[in-house]
Amino acid sequence: MPKRRSRKLNTQAILEIFRKNIVWPELQGLPDNIHYYHLIDALGRKWQTIGCHVTDAIKVFKMGAYPPWTMIIEKAPDKPDITSQELIAILNCDDKALISDMQIILNTPKRCNQFINTIVNVNHYSIFTVLYELKNEYLLNDPMPNSDFEALYKINPIEALSRFYLENVDTLDYWDWLQSGGMAELAVHFRSENPTLSFIQAIEKAERSNNNT
Repeated sequence: MPKRRSRKLNTQAILEIFRKNIVWPELQGLPDNIHYYHLIDALGRKWQTIGCHVTDAIKVFKMGAYPPWTMIIEKAPDKPDITSQELIAILNCDDKALISDMQIILNTPKRCNQFINTIVNVNHYSIFTVLYELKNEYLLNDPMPNSDFEALYKINPIEALSRFYLENVDTLDYWDWLQSGGMAELAVHFRSENPTLSFIQAIEKAERSNNNT
């Protein structure tokens, strides 16, 4: 799982920015008056922020959401064909572990759009937090059907386990699973007991069950 970072800033690109009305009209005519600015970010969302000039407004935006001054005022339009790879490029994410998990967890356009509509500030910490909150939501409310998992397990068990647990399962992980007595039916049984059980936890649980028999 990727390492957390504490930085909380808006790091996404700005596509367009427009100066709007003065924030305090009663101060009209004073030098360096503060204006509202509207901007479109790389995800297609419209933000409101403030500043004395464009550069200033961009700096304020990069400090993150701070209602009522800096906030999203229009959500992104739905992107019916977006892929996780396209979303990763838009977010300019460079963490390999996080990228791998995004490709597994956000495996449909619907999930990519849900991510876009959930995240506010775009930075490593926010991407991490939203991604794993959504992962738990999918495991609880929209899991891979057991029948689909069992059918895929017969053909490609590593891919089946990756999609079932929404984790990047590799050959060594799969070998540990087999050594612990893991099988498709056992994974389904474990899910019925705990839908958000991680694959590592499943391996450990299988090992304990195997040692007790």
